Amino acid sequence: MPWINLTLRQGALPKPVQHALMAKLTEVLMWWEKVPDTSRARSIMKGWVYEVAKDADYNAGSPEHDRPFYFVEIRIPVNRLDLLAKEGLIRDFTHVVLAAEGSEDTPENARRVWVTINELNAPDWGIGGHTDWLRDYTSALDEVGAYKAPSLKSNPARTSEIAS
Repeated sequence: MPWINLTLRQGALPKPVQHALMAKLTEVLMWWEKVPDTSRARSIMKGWVYEVAKDADYNAGSPEHDRPFYFVEIRIPVNRLDLLAKEGLIRDFTHVVLAAEGSEDTPENARRVWVTINELNAPDWGIGGHTDWLRDYTSALDEVGAYKAPSLKSNPARTSEIAS
């Protein structure tokens, strides 16, 4: 049961764009995790968006800067992603966030998107009051569904492509 936390400053993205962004980030995470695209598998993917005040987004110790930063945290069971998947996930999440913002995918813009992957051991993660939730997660992954690669368009700088 992975989840995605997105933290951004207020006003960085309108709510409809935030919703489309979280949907796309979920799709990308499922692809890299090799989770079948089924309703059961989607039902266990969670996410939260945290908007902080404009003066709570610091760079170099100051809230004064032109462009917002985005912090994306993924929490996932340990060993679900290998090194290649982690690198691809971080790269693709960065592309998707910049596309949602409508910014060019340049190194300067990419440095405003920070992605962390936190792998958690089963005993360190409780759901429903117990730590044996992993069997439900694994059984959801066993359902066979249509494998579908995420649709990362050729021009990720267009926000409208996030929702596709």
